[in-house]
Amino acid sequence: MHLLYSDETNLNPAVSEFFTYAGVAIPVQFAGQLSAAIDQLRDQYGYKPEDLLKFNVKERPAHVTADAHREIKRRVMEEAARHGVKLFASLILHKIATSPDDARRNEINRVCYHFNCYLHRVDDIGLVLIDTFQDNMLARLLRQKFSVGLVGMPYSATLRLDRVLGFHLASIGSSNFCSVIDIVVGALRYAINARQTQSQLQVAQVLFSQLGPLCVKSAAGRIEEISVFFSPKIIKASSYLKIYQDLHGYLAQNGLDCIQQPTGP
Repeated sequence: MHLLYSDETNLNPAVSEFFTYAGVAIPVQFAGQLSAAIDQLRDQYGYKPEDLLKFNVKERPAHVTADAHREIKRRVMEEAARHGVKLFASLILHKIATSPDDARRNEINRVCYHFNCYLHRVDDIGLVLIDTFQDNMLARLLRQKFSVGLVGMPYSATLRLDRVLGFHLASIGSSNFCSVIDIVVGALRYAINARQTQSQLQVAQVLFSQLGPLCVKSAAGRIEEISVFFSPKIIKASSYLKIYQDLHGYLAQNGLDCIQQPTGP
């Protein structure tokens, strides 16, 4: 079994171009070892039991140094890769998404579908654990995803995910795996947004080198579409397509050579 912990980032169109939804799939056979390794890292770097381990510098506990915070994040991603964790991410331009809420609903579908595809590849089953968010329809949404399936996908009215046994909520602090997805999606956010800020590019390169081992790759070493997806599949406006192509090139320059090429009609 695999556990998919998922979360979002870049919700605000005013400060970011791409809404990003991502999940990390944790093989159950290595889950106990990974959680224990993160417990050890928390002790090593001075985290108290009640402290939240997150990517965001502003949420670093006051008694944890900036250097320790930077290093524990690196070590968490290193441990995740060592224990077989895989990344599934979908990126959509805010100018194309009708709203951040719609973007979230659509890209949750995308990431869950790609997770299901991956489970077919490895002949396994899984659970999806979604980071909680403000939505009065949240409970109904999860019930629908399990009982009916994904709704509004491009090629079918509904699509039930045959390898996913359930959809559940998770929240930071309730599992070490919530810290893993928070750190991974935070690193992805920073690295993507840094492309327009020269002073941040060096840090972005380091983060990309840490994200690379988590990606699902082809035999030739390129990143599979199910692991990093540019949404939607077809971009109708040429000005928007250029933004996607620029991002695709930026990722490739920094070691994330994605198979999917953003394309127009």
